[in-house]
Amino acid sequence: MQAERQSHPKCRLNHRPLLIAGSALLALWGLGYSAWRIAAEGPGVMGVNNAVPWGWDIVQFVFWIGLGHAGTLISAILLLTHQRWRLEIARHAELMTLCAVITAAVFPLVHVGRIWMIWMLSPLPVSNGVWPDLASPLVWDAMAVGSYLLLSLLYWRTGIMGEHLPAGPLRARWGRCCLLMAGVLTPLVVTVHSVVGSDFAVTLRWNSPIIPPYFVCGALLSGMAMVLLIGLIKGVSPATQDKLSKLTLAIGMSMGLFYGLELAHAPQLFNHSYAAMLLLNVGMPALFWLPQARRHRWSSALIAASVLLGMWMEREHIIVGRSIAITGGSYTPSPVDIAMLLGSIGLFLSLYLLLAARMPEEQHDPLDDAPSAPTGQGSIALLGAAAGSSAVILWAQLTQWQDVAGQLTGNAGGPIFHLPAILVAGLLGAGLALFLNFLHHLHHHE
Repeated sequence: MQAERQSHPKCRLNHRPLLIAGSALLALWGLGYSAWRIAAEGPGVMGVNNAVPWGWDIVQFVFWIGLGHAGTLISAILLLTHQRWRLEIARHAELMTLCAVITAAVFPLVHVGRIWMIWMLSPLPVSNGVWPDLASPLVWDAMAVGSYLLLSLLYWRTGIMGEHLPAGPLRARWGRCCLLMAGVLTPLVVTVHSVVGSDFAVTLRWNSPIIPPYFVCGALLSGMAMVLLIGLIKGVSPATQDKLSKLTLAIGMSMGLFYGLELAHAPQLFNHSYAAMLLLNVGMPALFWLPQARRHRWSSALIAASVLLGMWMEREHIIVGRSIAITGGSYTPSPVDIAMLLGSIGLFLSLYLLLAARMPEEQHDPLDDAPSAPTGQGSIALLGAAAGSSAVILWAQLTQWQDVAGQLTGNAGGPIFHLPAILVAGLLGAGLALFLNFLHHLHHHE
């Protein structure tokens, strides 16, 4: 028995590099080769067509971006609500966010075909003098996802830096900084995934006010399932496992409400794949009403994995199924689509396993130190928010002279459609100001 116990860590050390290498090779083949083919031959190598202009590649984007949004949101909400049991899983949830958002970012870059032209989304005039339209959901997407990735990285990094600080005023400032950044990230997450949902909600034939909250709830469910699965693999305590299971149950029941509202509005959408979605995303989490299911690791893992599959099917239903329902066409994923799906899984696993091995566990709780922090950080966040919003307002005033898109379509837009970009820029400014202020005091202390 002693020999077995001694050999177990050695096996783990031997298997991790192999798993990382295998995942990295899968990512290189699935994403690298596919991206090269799309750039060389065009998006026609994918399954997209006139009936379904957004195929599996955008399904992967929406799935991974939802998964990523939930990780930091869960960590931030648990911190803001003073849930101390989060220490077992919060940092891993934040790391999950970074890896998932990086994975998601690959797909819109590849989907455009000519990836070297992606710079046209930046706030620079192109050769014909047309600026990116701040009223476009695609520009909202670029701003929102980029802002979220940057602030999630800074939030994760700030938490790690606090592990090396001795007790005192600086660690108190760190605790307050973590709380304020969590307060910034919570509305940013909701905004970002609402923006992603708006890509579909503002499309003429998919116009529905339910889409943004529908997307946010789905993101929370998929992220909660992934956090539960990571916690089970990590070996969290039974009490933490029970709480994660209950949160998955609550979000799953909320998702069932959205499905009910959708079917009441469009009953023709119900088919065998929709029934499978209901079973995986509502029926399986409902098993967590049973205490035995919440306590048993294998049953919890099966339910979490079922939800992840179900949420992928839901994204496929929104992007592919609704297109087919509207156009009456058909869609068949190509080998490139399948390769990109496998490659995205490989990229996520290789990033997560590589970074998790070098990431310190959370030891200090910001809640212990924040109450004694010096005042003033809230004002710094407000100043940063004002600076970020002002920059976008100035950009809009200088570049968005007239609503060209509204004139062409007959649907006038105007400054009100710049509000999502202004809100995201304000939250980004607040988060950057908090991080830079903490970094300044950290370097001054050293």
